[in-house]
Amino acid sequence: MKQKFITKKSGFSLWIFFFSFNLNINAQSYVNAESGVLFTGLNNIKNGSNASIFSLKDDLHTPPSSFLRYRAGFLLKNKHNFSILYAPLSLTATGLLEKDILYDGEIFKAQKKIEASYKFNSYRFTYNRKVFNNEAFEIGLGGSLKIRYAGSSLKNNEFFKENFSLGFAPLFNLFLNYDISEKVDFIFFGEGIATNKGRAIDASVSGKYLFTKNIHGNIGYRILEGGSNGTSRYNFIELHFLFARLTFLY
Repeated sequence: MKQKFITKKSGFSLWIFFFSFNLNINAQSYVNAESGVLFTGLNNIKNGSNASIFSLKDDLHTPPSSFLRYRAGFLLKNKHNFSILYAPLSLTATGLLEKDILYDGEIFKAQKKIEASYKFNSYRFTYNRKVFNNEAFEIGLGGSLKIRYAGSSLKNNEFFKENFSLGFAPLFNLFLNYDISEKVDFIFFGEGIATNKGRAIDASVSGKYLFTKNIHGNIGYRILEGGSNGTSRYNFIELHFLFARLTFLY
């Protein structure tokens, strides 16, 4: 309950901050909410130096799930876009294992009912600058600081084990916008980074429709892909999202 209260309080504080900032410097502020359905294409997990790698797609089935993402930001001088993203993500898979799994020092036996939970909550501070802009086409480049709280847990009638951690990563981003008509745009926005130990990619394509000057709607597809290959922890995911987004400008 306390965590939910803090999240709501933080979200309200962010809204007040952006609204006040908008009044002080005459920037174009906005907030949006995104929801839809996500499908698991890949989710392989290992927890422990000698642990088993198992799949929340093949070893256990993760059903399609709903999701929510929230963003607040402002556009300064029609060129500099600053925003904050809150993207919670939680998945649950249940079933019977066909093989024993060693997870965090415990052996979860095959043919016993098991429940796996996966969480990947993402917070991002994003800056994007328009580097090209004509009547029909826009290009923006920038970077993001990603903070994620992520991990997994396994539970059966004998054991409950979990491993969650906090991590940080810088991301590069690319924004493309093509005006199809006065009310319809085609948009690409992608963020990502790759190193020898892992990668993170969050990319989407969508169509935008201007209902009014201050209300926009998007329908699109997003892929969240990547992971890390550590000594004791391993996780690679490929999640597919079909989404609708509503944006309010003020």
